[in-house]
Amino acid sequence: MRPEWGDLLEQYVRLGGTLVVESVPGWSTDRSGGYALSEWEAPVGNSAPGTIKFGELSGIKFNYYHRGAVTRIRILQDHPLTAGLEPLNEWIEIPYKEGDNNYGYLAYPVVADDATVLIEAEHEACRYDGISYKRRGNITGVHPLVTIKQLDKGTVIRQYAHVTFPTTMGGQERYETFAENLAEYVRKLYNEHTAR
Repeated sequence: MRPEWGDLLEQYVRLGGTLVVESVPGWSTDRSGGYALSEWEAPVGNSAPGTIKFGELSGIKFNYYHRGAVTRIRILQDHPLTAGLEPLNEWIEIPYKEGDNNYGYLAYPVVADDATVLIEAEHEACRYDGISYKRRGNITGVHPLVTIKQLDKGTVIRQYAHVTFPTTMGGQERYETFAENLAEYVRKLYNEHTAR
């Protein structure tokens, strides 16, 4: 990703746009245009310009390591994006069968800064052993799974599952409810913005 793209997306949001972010945009920096990194930036990773920029836009501090397997989630906010995902403020177990591939359960251990956390996830240590990701049996923390941030006239919505958001949400039904809510909410924001 070219570093200037983050600035363009920030401008879009500030002017009233809605940005929905998944995974790790900006993880790798396209330097083909002659972009020179500063001394604190890296071409790839947590210190890549795009990673930092999308973290700022999302209102979080992004961390790639150590991703954890989501064991439970908790809906924290009564919000149009979480409608129908009850119960509110109670832990929801994420179904897991011994022997399942853990890759789809991974989520990033981000830290909320000035974002509102709508859904949080409990992470179990899950390290790569050279063949697959193995659960270690110990809980490493609770981290945001879905956040929202108002930025001037616009909104940034972000989820932090590594590859399989339906799995980390506890199944296809809960994921589809969230996806429907997301489509309706973005449409509502668009209609409000265009009516101004």
